[in-house]
Amino acid sequence: MNKYIITTVMVFTLLFSCNVNKENIIESKLIRMNQIGFYPTSVKQFVFVDKLAKDFEIINEDKDVVFSGEMVDNGVWDKSGEQVLMGDFSSFTKEGTYKVLIDKKYQSFSFEIKKNVYEKPLNAMVKSYYFQRASMPIEKEFGGIYNRKAGHLDNDCKIYGSDKKIDVSGGWYDAGDYGKYVNNAAFSVGQMLLLAEQFPNCISDSDLNIPESGNNRSDLLDELKYELNWLLKMQDNDGGVFFKVTAKNFSDFVMPNAYNLERLVIGKTTMPTLNFAAVMSQASRLFKETDTVWAEKALAASQKAWNWAEKNNAIIYKNPSDVVTGEYGDDVLTDDFYWAAAELFITTKEQKYFDYLVNNEEELTHQLTNSWKYFIRNNAFHSLLEHKGELDSVFSKKLIIDQINLANVILDSISKNPYRIALNRFEWGSNSDVLNQALILCNTHRLTNDAKYLKGAIQITDYIFGKNATGYSFVTGFGSKQAKFPHHRPSGADDIVEPIPGFVIGGPNFDKQDKGELEYTSILPAKSYMDVQESYASNEVCLNWNSPAVYVLGYLEQVKN
Repeated sequence: MNKYIITTVMVFTLLFSCNVNKENIIESKLIRMNQIGFYPTSVKQFVFVDKLAKDFEIINEDKDVVFSGEMVDNGVWDKSGEQVLMGDFSSFTKEGTYKVLIDKKYQSFSFEIKKNVYEKPLNAMVKSYYFQRASMPIEKEFGGIYNRKAGHLDNDCKIYGSDKKIDVSGGWYDAGDYGKYVNNAAFSVGQMLLLAEQFPNCISDSDLNIPESGNNRSDLLDELKYELNWLLKMQDNDGGVFFKVTAKNFSDFVMPNAYNLERLVIGKTTMPTLNFAAVMSQASRLFKETDTVWAEKALAASQKAWNWAEKNNAIIYKNPSDVVTGEYGDDVLTDDFYWAAAELFITTKEQKYFDYLVNNEEELTHQLTNSWKYFIRNNAFHSLLEHKGELDSVFSKKLIIDQINLANVILDSISKNPYRIALNRFEWGSNSDVLNQALILCNTHRLTNDAKYLKGAIQITDYIFGKNATGYSFVTGFGSKQAKFPHHRPSGADDIVEPIPGFVIGGPNFDKQDKGELEYTSILPAKSYMDVQESYASNEVCLNWNSPAVYVLGYLEQVKN
């Protein structure tokens, strides 16, 4: 029997004289699976590691066996050091709450099969950005137990190296610290704007219970606009855009209102200016119908930024000697120019932007790690594919072929991986690498309508919710074994046991940049993770780790229901 094929037999309750014997059943952490659940018609897989097993059953809440199948040996995964067996019950479609039972002994956590299975985590992932808002209180009406006082008003911040002060209030905290960074903001908003462009109603008005709910516009667009309004404040009068708003160093784990470091506006340089130009052009076309005046302002700001970047095309940001907050180092700006040109062409149809794309080709690839740095070009490609009918036929044909080829490489990696994911390198923010692979597959599914790409995206998404070598659901607030102690200052300082829900944490990181302070429990790449607050290398949160998750879950919720 081919080891990649599972022969299954539907076994209904009425064929059994009794239900499962509860004696000697162990809830086993060796069963790794999506702890949220599955769509009725989606692929449904789990893994069982480091033990021999032959058969598995799916049991309902009454312990009745509703499905049975055979375990398949997928071999050893060198990244986790595990012998991996896989069970597949994709043909079982009945909605309900179930558990996996292996060899009538090892039992999984509960999971659901239902439509809209990702609705709650999707909404929480988007609302996590609301909890990252600076310069305003999180009111109990909207934040519940996570309400807090306002901090970081940022309405009178000095520009580093001068006496000039400007208003840079608003926006989102970038990660587990209280800095605000233009490049990561633009990149993350760009990914979510793509979802809003493809599915304008994926998040409806009042879905999230945020202050803007009830204004007859999608809560997703409202939340994104909070960040976009801050970005507009980061543009200087000449069109250049500052890099970040931070202190010279990171703060202690305190609540925003207890922060007492001087905030500075730092680094007018080329990269943030280009990222600003891209996302503002993208946003201008999405807000055109609901806020024409704002959309025109955003487009004008985008074009002004592009003009500045053309004249100042190689100003690289480096931290001043007395500043140690995030540097987001990047000295290759061709992809940043490419994304800006792509969005400006789509929005304005001006030939000069298309000419730039033709004359400055970027390779359609997925380069792992630091998505804000390397996935920028993919943001451009996905926007261009969404508007492929407006492109030159030769240009669009090559773009389509290259996108499909890239997606096929990802599918090939999934087929060869014992866990049926595509990732074999685990670096800082590895969960965003996984999710960006799924985002590529979703866009290829949209392009081709070929179900194999959707299947791959779902298999990858299972990883985030528990089908991984750590057994954790990497989304706060969701799953039976979920990350509880993220490196996130508000969650760590608020005296509430449970962290703010909806954050995707960074995930396994073989480099372990914090290993001098922590002793990791495993040296294996896929297990290089610790659910402790101190682990900024594996357990921090970040805007650009949530954004592909929002896109992927939003896409699945639209096409699978």
